[in-house]
Amino acid sequence: MNRNGSWVYSHPRTSCPEHSGLHPVLQGSKKRRFILTQKVGPYIFSPYLVSGETMRYLKALIALLLLAFVAWSLYGAVVPVETYLFRMVHMGFVFALVFLVHPSFKRIGVWGRGLDFLLAALGVATILFALWDLDKFIRRSTLPDPADFFMGVAAIILLVEVSRRVVGNTFTFVLIGFLIYSYFGNYFPGPLAHKGYDLDRIVGHMYMTLEGIFGVPLSVSVSFVTLFVVYGTFMDAAGAGNFWLELSLAVMGRSSSSAGRGAVITTALLGGPQGSGVATTMSVSPVMWPILKKAGYSPNMAAGLIAAGGIGAVISPPLMGAAAFLIMQFLDVSFWHVVIMVIAPTLLYYLGTFFVVEMEARKHRFTPPDATGKSAWTVMRTQGHHLISLIILVVLLGIGRSPASSAIWAIVATVFTSYISRNRKEWLTPQRIVFAAMEGASNMLPVAALLAAAGMIVGTFSLTGLGLKISSLIMSLSGGYTIPALFLALVASMIVGLSLPITATYIMTVVMVAPALVKVGVPDHVAHMLAFYFAVLSEVSPPVGLSPSAAAAVTGGNPFGAMMHSWKYSLPAFLVPFLFASSSVGANLLIIGATLQGFFLACLNGAGSLFFLSVGVVGFLGSSVSWIERTLLIAAATIMAFVPLGLSIPGIVPAAVGIIVIVRVLFRARRGPQDLVAG
Repeated sequence: MNRNGSWVYSHPRTSCPEHSGLHPVLQGSKKRRFILTQKVGPYIFSPYLVSGETMRYLKALIALLLLAFVAWSLYGAVVPVETYLFRMVHMGFVFALVFLVHPSFKRIGVWGRGLDFLLAALGVATILFALWDLDKFIRRSTLPDPADFFMGVAAIILLVEVSRRVVGNTFTFVLIGFLIYSYFGNYFPGPLAHKGYDLDRIVGHMYMTLEGIFGVPLSVSVSFVTLFVVYGTFMDAAGAGNFWLELSLAVMGRSSSSAGRGAVITTALLGGPQGSGVATTMSVSPVMWPILKKAGYSPNMAAGLIAAGGIGAVISPPLMGAAAFLIMQFLDVSFWHVVIMVIAPTLLYYLGTFFVVEMEARKHRFTPPDATGKSAWTVMRTQGHHLISLIILVVLLGIGRSPASSAIWAIVATVFTSYISRNRKEWLTPQRIVFAAMEGASNMLPVAALLAAAGMIVGTFSLTGLGLKISSLIMSLSGGYTIPALFLALVASMIVGLSLPITATYIMTVVMVAPALVKVGVPDHVAHMLAFYFAVLSEVSPPVGLSPSAAAAVTGGNPFGAMMHSWKYSLPAFLVPFLFASSSVGANLLIIGATLQGFFLACLNGAGSLFFLSVGVVGFLGSSVSWIERTLLIAAATIMAFVPLGLSIPGIVPAAVGIIVIVRVLFRARRGPQDLVAG
């Protein structure tokens, strides 16, 4: 909150006093020199603090590489570039930048710096080697020569190290495990066994084809995700964060549930450009925690609520995470096609979350928040220009323009509309455009590294046939029935999602379970959406929920307690994937191929089941709900998710039972004083 009493959004990675939305590391001095003194974007740079000309040259080199990294994606969006060349150059920038701006250790000396430079140079060399005579390089993929083998092994090892530095140890161990499986497949038991491949075959597949490092995930990185991440940083630099925050606080009202609703709305608005549940949670937590605390939320409840809203931002169109672009590529459909599919499930997700927030607030009698002093009209009148670029993006996607060109025009619109602001610090001057582009590039590095490494996981599936083996196993365990197969898919995604980012979880889930779901009768696009939602929900699920753990670090809560509350707030949303995947009626929620009557019936069934489940989970609706009533409501909601509301008795009975229980609870609440349940 500033001295005038207004809330000011402060992005944890990009805020600074002089340049709104930009980290001090990306500011220029009065002499327009780059002063990368502490960090480059989110990456610790302090080990390289040296004096003299060396440091200035290093800063300039990194700055130029960051700008070139973004420029390459912009160039490829405007000018057709050969597929191998486009992806390989992008990977070369990732190798160079990760090793330069993310040192191997927190404190290193001259030898450590030299090692990082050597690794960066070797990474670039593996790309230049491949590009030197690209046609012959591609033809040698099935039988690499010694030079190919050496460079391929180097590229694979370097990518493993890159993922360790910017993605994390857990994902790196998973990646190594898949590489080991490719080689030692003949030692694995039962249906997972395969003949095993020699190193030449593995290296050729991973390094010299479009099935490994340079596969579809990396294509998504260079073609789409980079531009959308840069668009998000441009919006932050133009002050859009403050606009989303003030707007959400202005519209949340003055009831006991206002603080909770405001937290969910804020995460949805702020999290769109980031496309990451953890990043959104860390952005919103410092701002919303004081408001939630004053309303009466405990540290664990507040952390859980913010995390539940944060993952909702990942599925909220039009700006979603990298997984949305992967869906587009895997299904070979337009991005607008994906946006249309997620609209109804996203609305149901937030509807279920709001149900729980409202009932929890009334149960605990939370305090309404103080008035902010600004109405929604005032916020829109003074800062509504931030919506222009978003509207342009949606319109361009709607008329069939490519995501890349749409993102470029949205970036251009953000630059021009920034001058509408009365706050000159929000104007995107040429200098601040450079800083925003650099920040976008640095924010993109972990995503690009993750997608490149995920390409090797996908390559393992295509090389060994692991996807078909797992699909056969799921078919065997489920007996070929849809509902058991859906539960097995959920279990698989929860296991895969332990400590893994959403994008990695989606990729692994979709290659493992989507073929099996298609075999049991689930349409292809529904199977991919199911994997997407399961991957998103895995981020808040115990025992290792990344988003609630991150929020608990800010609120001072217990990570596991925050996970349980986050799971409670998002539990109704776990029904959403089953709603659109378990029957042909529910598939109408994805709009594609739906009839108006089918869509209305699916929405009604979804809203009813989410409401019943919310009351059953919270145990309060004007008065306390008995355990018998809660059990009946949860059972009714679950059955409705699998047997949609319709003219058949199995579809009508659970809805009727739920309505009877709700009417009974409301009638009891009107007869006497509210029976509040503590805790």
